[in-house]
Amino acid sequence: MSNQDRHGSSPPSKFTSLYLGNLDPQVSDEALIQMFSGFGKIIRSIRAKDFRGESRGFAFIEFESSDSAEQAFEHMNGRLIDLMTRTMIPTVYV
Repeated sequence: MSNQDRHGSSPPSKFTSLYLGNLDPQVSDEALIQMFSGFGKIIRSIRAKDFRGESRGFAFIEFESSDSAEQAFEHMNGRLIDLMTRTMIPTVYV
Protein backbone atom coordinates (compact mmCIF):
# COMPACT_ATOMS: atom_id res chain seq x y z
CA MET A 1 0.00 0.00 0.00
CA SER A 2 1.44 3.37 -1.00
CA ASN A 3 1.69 6.39 1.30
CA GLN A 4 -0.97 8.04 -0.85
CA ASP A 5 -3.39 5.17 -0.18
CA ARG A 6 -2.64 5.20 3.56
CA HIS A 7 -3.09 8.92 3.98
CA GLY A 8 -5.94 9.37 1.53
CA SER A 9 -4.44 12.44 -0.08
CA SER A 10 -3.13 13.03 -3.53
CA PRO A 11 -1.02 16.01 -4.46
CA PRO A 12 -2.02 18.47 -7.17
CA SER A 13 -0.68 17.55 -10.61
CA LYS A 14 2.08 20.21 -10.73
CA PHE A 15 3.85 21.57 -7.66
CA THR A 16 7.45 22.28 -6.65
CA SER A 17 7.12 23.26 -2.98
CA LEU A 18 6.39 21.05 0.01
CA TYR A 19 5.32 21.97 3.54
CA LEU A 20 6.93 19.72 6.15
CA GLY A 21 5.12 19.54 9.47
CA ASN A 22 5.75 17.71 12.75
CA LEU A 23 9.50 18.28 12.57
CA ASP A 24 11.59 17.58 15.62
CA PRO A 25 12.99 20.93 16.84
CA GLN A 26 16.49 19.45 16.74
CA VAL A 27 16.39 18.80 12.98
CA SER A 28 18.87 21.15 11.30
CA ASP A 29 18.65 22.88 7.94
CA GLU A 30 21.52 20.68 6.74
CA ALA A 31 19.70 17.50 7.81
CA LEU A 32 16.57 18.53 5.89
CA ILE A 33 18.58 19.19 2.74
CA GLN A 34 20.40 15.87 3.14
CA MET A 35 17.10 13.97 3.57
CA PHE A 36 15.40 15.54 0.56
CA SER A 37 18.26 16.17 -1.89
CA GLY A 38 18.11 12.58 -3.14
CA PHE A 39 14.82 13.43 -4.87
CA GLY A 40 16.24 16.26 -6.96
CA LYS A 41 17.79 19.71 -6.89
CA ILE A 42 16.57 21.84 -3.99
CA ILE A 43 16.11 25.51 -4.83
CA ARG A 44 15.25 26.65 -1.31
CA SER A 45 14.83 25.19 2.17
CA ILE A 46 13.26 27.30 4.91
CA ARG A 47 12.87 26.04 8.48
CA ALA A 48 10.52 28.26 10.49
CA LYS A 49 12.00 29.76 13.66
CA ASP A 50 10.58 31.86 16.45
CA PHE A 51 11.96 35.19 17.71
CA ARG A 52 14.56 33.30 19.80
CA GLY A 53 15.81 31.42 16.73
CA GLU A 54 14.28 28.13 17.89
CA SER A 55 12.48 25.81 15.50
CA ARG A 56 8.71 26.13 15.21
CA GLY A 57 8.43 22.51 13.99
CA PHE A 58 7.81 23.05 10.30
CA ALA A 59 9.68 23.87 7.11
CA PHE A 60 9.27 24.42 3.39
CA ILE A 61 11.32 22.73 0.67
CA GLU A 62 11.23 23.97 -2.91
CA PHE A 63 12.49 21.72 -5.70
CA GLU A 64 13.64 22.71 -9.17
CA SER A 65 11.14 20.35 -10.81
CA SER A 66 7.64 19.17 -10.04
CA ASP A 67 8.77 15.56 -10.65
CA SER A 68 11.29 15.86 -7.79
CA ALA A 69 8.68 17.37 -5.46
CA GLU A 70 6.20 14.64 -6.33
CA GLN A 71 8.78 11.91 -5.66
CA ALA A 72 9.61 13.47 -2.29
CA PHE A 73 5.90 13.67 -1.45
CA GLU A 74 5.32 10.03 -2.37
CA HIS A 75 8.34 8.73 -0.44
CA MET A 76 8.44 10.99 2.61
CA ASN A 77 4.82 11.76 3.51
CA GLY A 78 4.09 10.24 6.93
CA ARG A 79 7.42 8.44 7.09
CA LEU A 80 9.02 7.92 10.48
CA ILE A 81 12.69 8.87 10.39
CA ASP A 82 15.30 8.29 13.06
CA LEU A 83 17.88 11.05 12.84
CA MET A 84 20.75 10.46 15.27
CA THR A 85 18.36 8.93 17.81
CA ARG A 86 15.85 11.77 17.29
CA THR A 87 12.51 10.89 15.76
CA MET A 88 10.95 12.94 13.01
CA ILE A 89 7.60 12.40 11.33
CA PRO A 90 7.30 14.76 8.40
CA THR A 91 3.80 15.49 7.23
CA VAL A 92 4.21 16.70 3.68
CA TYR A 93 1.65 19.05 2.17
CA VAL A 94 1.68 20.88 -1.13
